[in-house]
Amino acid sequence: MWNVIIFEVLRALKKKSFWVASFMPPLIVLAVFGVEYFSVNASKSSSAQLAQTSSVSTKIAALDDSGLVSQKLLAAGHIAIEPTKGAGIAAVASGGLGAFLYYPADVSTSGIQIYAQDQGIGQTPYNDLATNLLKQSVAAEVSAAIPTSTQAVTILENAPAVTVTTYKNGVQTPGFAGAIAPGFFAVAFFLLIILLSPVMISSTAEEKENRASEILLTSIKAGDLIGGKMISILILGAVQSVAIIAPIVIALLRFPALLQGISLSSIPLDPGAIAIGALFLAAGFALYTGLIMGVGSMIPGTSTANRFMGIFIIWVFVPLYTISLVITDPRNVAVTILTYFPLTAPTMVLLRNALGSLSLGDAAIAFAIVAATAAFTVWFAVRAFRYGSMEHGRRISLKELLH
Repeated sequence: MWNVIIFEVLRALKKKSFWVASFMPPLIVLAVFGVEYFSVNASKSSSAQLAQTSSVSTKIAALDDSGLVSQKLLAAGHIAIEPTKGAGIAAVASGGLGAFLYYPADVSTSGIQIYAQDQGIGQTPYNDLATNLLKQSVAAEVSAAIPTSTQAVTILENAPAVTVTTYKNGVQTPGFAGAIAPGFFAVAFFLLIILLSPVMISSTAEEKENRASEILLTSIKAGDLIGGKMISILILGAVQSVAIIAPIVIALLRFPALLQGISLSSIPLDPGAIAIGALFLAAGFALYTGLIMGVGSMIPGTSTANRFMGIFIIWVFVPLYTISLVITDPRNVAVTILTYFPLTAPTMVLLRNALGSLSLGDAAIAFAIVAATAAFTVWFAVRAFRYGSMEHGRRISLKELLH
């Protein structure tokens, strides 16, 4: 078994495709988040700059039927006053105006109406300008009415931050930050199954396709061979996990703003939730590894076996379609069924564990089911390899395997 482990691990680590598959997901994620982060900041800066300079570089007019917009602000912004709404729209249509800002009498319900020259989809620098004019005018009016209070003006200009403190059974809970540590195991489970499922199925299908299984079974027991392959896949999964997580952690340490106010040091580490996550990650990984390796041993040819792989992997994602029920009604019948069904239990339990809706009783029952199923799938993989290795030209049936 030790020789099998060394051989399988070194063979995979020498392949460029293994390292590409390991480093590409985090690099893509970081690239997407980085582009989005810097694009949003650049867009905000550009939009604000356009809003400040648009009234100077472009001829803009306005009409205030609400009586809320300060005429001084309009004059300071070089914004002309149109006599009627129709005249303003006609001026924009004829090209005489770059933009016309109209504030209806009931602006609180009808909203601000902007008529402008088309500068392309998304190129609307007048939105911020029109909104800021109204906000600053109302803030100035409030400040004049309540000269001793600046709090009302501050609230009008910038919405105050909201801090949420939650309690459960009389004890304060960490909120969203509490889901990060146990949620790591759910994310790791998804990534390991997705990235390593081709390795799982090819580890037995290739041996059968190349007829190397006949030689292997003359020098090693099927149980030792499958056990060695499973342990090697687990080691490769750990290597890939480190390769995926390390760049993300480094990026979060370098750019803490990506965590939206949550520092790594403030993430709570609940020993119970972490233990449950680790147990179900290991048991679920063993369950799917045994199942996929067994299927690879039953079917002739790697390409044929790969077609069946999706049938099993889809069960990993089924609980995601009930995520709203997990959050709002964790005692729902559908959630309960998916918690106890062997193929969906690892994902559902990991999700409920991260979201704080998993009881110890549910965890214990689900773990017993998953562990028993994992033991069966490992036995199934050993038996399938032992009896299927000699059938190179046909697919063996479950009836033959279990007979």
